[in-house]
Amino acid sequence: MKRTSLLLSAFVLIALWVGAVCGEGLVISDEVAAIDNIPPAPVTELQALDASGEGGESIVVTWMLSIDDAVSATSSGNGLVPRGGVYGYRVYREAESETASLIATLSPGVSEYVDTQIESGGAYLYEVRSFDLDNETELKVIPGSVEDLARFVVVGGGAGVDIVATIKGQMRLDAELDLEDQGAVEAFTTRFVTDVAAALSISSDRVKVTGISAGSVVVEFEIVAPAEGVTEPTAADALVQLQSLVAEDPQVFADLGEVLELADESTTEIVRVTQPLDVDGAPILGWFTREGESVDFDDFFLFADHFGQSEGDAEYDSIFDIVATGTIDFDDFFRFADDFGKVVVNAADIRAQLGL
Repeated sequence: MKRTSLLLSAFVLIALWVGAVCGEGLVISDEVAAIDNIPPAPVTELQALDASGEGGESIVVTWMLSIDDAVSATSSGNGLVPRGGVYGYRVYREAESETASLIATLSPGVSEYVDTQIESGGAYLYEVRSFDLDNETELKVIPGSVEDLARFVVVGGGAGVDIVATIKGQMRLDAELDLEDQGAVEAFTTRFVTDVAAALSISSDRVKVTGISAGSVVVEFEIVAPAEGVTEPTAADALVQLQSLVAEDPQVFADLGEVLELADESTTEIVRVTQPLDVDGAPILGWFTREGESVDFDDFFLFADHFGQSEGDAEYDSIFDIVATGTIDFDDFFRFADDFGKVVVNAADIRAQLGL
């Protein structure tokens, strides 16, 4: 009898369990990993310095730590375990004609990295990103700014390379446009250029539409630098102003459509600069205009316009400071005179590279 009661009780428990599973679903309790959706603050004051010497070529990269690089504590069992808001830093390096690649992962609290895997005369651009469990934060600098240039270095101080900032963005508009209708696309492009230029108080020839695609209407565009002598905002400042206008009023371009999204797609790249050469292969430093096939009076008059200027003057341009003393003086004039009349054998190649 006792055995029968036990069996009956067991069947009842099994029935109740099956009913619970079938009627309400099986519930399993387990730990779920938390998702960290708050990225750490970026590093600041990033700079790269050529530290090459007798021991070989090296570049020292330094930065100010993320403000989130501080130790906190989380409970674990009966105690506290130190935990930082930053898990570490990733160092990226971009060389000429190469995309940026990860070269080091560093611990929290580290604010310096020495790169020895470089070559003399090589040009390098560095970025340091703070990261935590689920996020990585890119460096926040304005392309072409002093802060941006500080992370660029040429090993050995070699010439022939430059850093080029392209200020560009992508705007998504709530609008309808038949991309197969070339006339409609051209009209829309004209309105976009005109409206953006007017809103920023800049010349319309500084706004370049580089692509239009579907997805509502997605416009890719660039803002180029003002012409020499024209007092207008820089390209970087103009894009910042555009972002502010859109943030304040998404309907700022009402005849185009509501702005659904505006992304900063600006880039900084290392570009090899082709030096003007004479018939003997020696560099020519006085071909300022990039016009014609030789150093002539147009170059002389342009040099004369800048003669006497020094670093800090509004119109100072280091390209005319040929001897690099900080002042455009007779030392530069005599060096220019050495180049006067010389034929630039690769003039056509240089103009093609510059798009002239």
